[in-house]
Amino acid sequence: GIRQVVATKGSFERLTRIKLRALWLLLVAVVAQLALEFVDLPEARLDDVGYGLLLTTYALILGFFLLNRGVGGMAIVTIGVALNVLVIALNQGMPTKDDVVERDGREVREPIERTVKHQPEEDDDLVPFLGDVLSAPGIPNQQFSIGDIVIGIGVAEVCFEASRRPRRRGVYLEPAADSA
Repeated sequence: GIRQVVATKGSFERLTRIKLRALWLLLVAVVAQLALEFVDLPEARLDDVGYGLLLTTYALILGFFLLNRGVGGMAIVTIGVALNVLVIALNQGMPTKDDVVERDGREVREPIERTVKHQPEEDDDLVPFLGDVLSAPGIPNQQFSIGDIVIGIGVAEVCFEASRRPRRRGVYLEPAADSA
């Protein structure tokens, strides 16, 4: 985001003027997802109460992005979120590959802890390639999904587009001179 604005000589001031509709949807969803991360639900409630709350937060997030799809790049973010929602909804959680830890000089796979949002990947997962099964070299135990990559590309596009001068028919417009 910020790197794109600097590298492409965009304007942070223009970026702050982005018009977003129903921002409250996103804020409520983010606060609720944070609460789900830090509140320990009983394991017996993960698949009903936890899952229902998680899908509700994603409905709010998708609603926000759909309402703002006219903002350059938001359609890409929406697709990324939808990919994550799809795999979570089909599997009652995001299939996630095991962590790799070093013990006694050896790398050992350690299953991730089951949470409201994440679950250890299993052979019967649906669309497992959409789960948190990708990792970046040099960043241990940080898995991400294809949806996360698409979201990142979309956020970069939102920052790029929002930090530019408004365009009309493919031509950038110069700011109007004030006549005072």
